[in-house]
Amino acid sequence: MKIAPIARLSLLLVFAVTWGCRGQTVSEWPAAPAELTLAGQLLLPSGFGSRGVEVRVSIQRADDVAGSVWVLFDENGAFSHTFRETLSSIRVTAGIRREMYRIDAGDFPEADPLGQIDLGVIDLRGRLMSHSMGLRAAEGAPPGEVRVAMWGGPPPVGPMGEPVSLGSRQFPPVALGSDIEWLLPRDAHEVFFLVERPIDLGHGLEWRGGQQQLFGPYTSADLPGELVLE
Repeated sequence: MKIAPIARLSLLLVFAVTWGCRGQTVSEWPAAPAELTLAGQLLLPSGFGSRGVEVRVSIQRADDVAGSVWVLFDENGAFSHTFRETLSSIRVTAGIRREMYRIDAGDFPEADPLGQIDLGVIDLRGRLMSHSMGLRAAEGAPPGEVRVAMWGGPPPVGPMGEPVSLGSRQFPPVALGSDIEWLLPRDAHEVFFLVERPIDLGHGLEWRGGQQQLFGPYTSADLPGELVLE
């Protein structure tokens, strides 16, 4: 029986592919990228900096351990972060850590061919209010820098009752004598401000375990215009 030219060509292609893959297991073939990039943009009331707004992504690692990643955004509110873990949810909180926006993994937009999940524009301008207040040293108190955090309710404590530390980059140093601005829900209540001074070690400052002062509670209607530090 004669083999038609098209059939002969098909046999040659099958032979070539089979020969090219000899000795190579499936696990050795190039794998598709396992990374996903989550991107979006926050629209906030006019001003500069995060002002207490946070973007947090909940993840599930390969060892089934859950975690949370704090994602920075720029002055235009744009953020982008690449993950190799499984994404569970993304939350945007403001001021008193109230959840202003949330989307779970099942509701994420489809990733594009490059692995980017674009959340688009998240407009929070109508839900947040801006508040500025001064930071001043009391008479006889030393000047310097402090770190300030805002909570909805009393700040958390550790398992032995130890106070929360403001020693991370989440709370940048602020010079006494300057103003600080916050974004918070318009109907906020039980607002507390925790202020921490660093420890002067003689050769540098240590931001964990320094003297703290707590102010509050306030509501969004009676927020202080100034905090005076001892």
